[in-house]
Amino acid sequence: MQTKEINIGIDFSKKRADIGLFDEEGKPLISHRPLGNTYTGYKEFKKLVMETARQTRAEQINISGEATSLYWMPFFLEIARDKELQAMNTKQYLLNPRLVKWFKKSLPPDHKTDAKDAQIIAERTRVLRPAYTWQPDHEWLRLRSYTRLRFHLVQDLTREKNYFQAYLFALNNAYAQFRPFSDMFGASSSRFLKQMGLLDEITGVDSLEALQELQKNSKAKLPDPLQNLRTLHKITAERFVIDGDFADALQEVLNLVLAHIEFIAGQIKQINGIIKTEAEKHPEIAVMRTVPGIGLVFSSGISSEIGNLDRYLQGEKWDRKRECYRHKNLRDAENSIAKISGMWWPRVASGNFEAEDRNLSKSGNRYLRYYLIEAADRLRQHVPAYTAYYQKKYAEVNRHRHKRALVLTARKSIGLYVGLLHRKEAFRSEENLN
Repeated sequence: MQTKEINIGIDFSKKRADIGLFDEEGKPLISHRPLGNTYTGYKEFKKLVMETARQTRAEQINISGEATSLYWMPFFLEIARDKELQAMNTKQYLLNPRLVKWFKKSLPPDHKTDAKDAQIIAERTRVLRPAYTWQPDHEWLRLRSYTRLRFHLVQDLTREKNYFQAYLFALNNAYAQFRPFSDMFGASSSRFLKQMGLLDEITGVDSLEALQELQKNSKAKLPDPLQNLRTLHKITAERFVIDGDFADALQEVLNLVLAHIEFIAGQIKQINGIIKTEAEKHPEIAVMRTVPGIGLVFSSGISSEIGNLDRYLQGEKWDRKRECYRHKNLRDAENSIAKISGMWWPRVASGNFEAEDRNLSKSGNRYLRYYLIEAADRLRQHVPAYTAYYQKKYAEVNRHRHKRALVLTARKSIGLYVGLLHRKEAFRSEENLN
């Protein structure tokens, strides 16, 4: 038997890599073979692929895997650095699980098995070939790992602060509502949070002197101690009194959670230092940091998630106006990055009907989407062109105005980042260009 291509599907899990090998028409060469998701399992996989390729005299090998957690990564990295496999014109494709799920819906109903999943993964690539192959982006892998860890820690910190404030309301409802200090978890506020009994001491006869004494060892000085004191008095008057034993239990919970919050904050500070050191190895980040308001963390996060810009320019695209294929350009790269990050609004049209409302996709790379939106909030404050664009979009609707305008600003900013990364030139505002 001879075939031009072998299409291989791999369904990854923690312990196994279920594989299936199929010819260019989708017919099984090896319908299913369960292997260990280990180096021994990889060697069995390699032997199987090379033997099948020789028997069928295949000219190309397409290996597709589903991006399930990080279970795919060691196996795929090993394929990429295997010189014998790469010499056989091997192409790797990493598929988003959503794409596989949607593709499966287009097929007749069938059993949900590991063997069937491997076949569907291979068939997805055979029928709908991804725009570009997967290649190990070693240049950005380290930094990407650090920025994603920071994202994880920031989410943890937000969750813990919300959890803390729920218990704070139970212990002292007024403190949670009136917030006597601008930073709930700052040095001044933390002293009260760790020991609510201080409220009675501070709001006593010599309350201003007591508050100033408390501030002596604090790095952040209060701009208006009298205003803080008035709020503390109001808290004392408006709070519910909780019975002693239960109050002690609530205070202990708050102290433990606050210690966890301080620990996570310390971790974020530490990872910021690591990101700073790693970012120095990437000149692209220095270019990105020339954009006003976009600091080290956001420029590193956006750059590492986009990675090598050249991969978005691979191949050709059908031009509907010219009715021919053409090489991809920077606008195509911008659109690809928007889709990868979920920052696009799919059309819904059928016949003469087209839906007026479009919903944001929100599928894809959540890390890139997070950094784009957070960075857009800085752009609207520091770059006049983006300030004007944000205000224009803000004024267009009456609901969710800030959120909508911010997301649209983030989508617009992708073009800016693509241009900077491509030209490797410092940012210049539109005002300076005119």
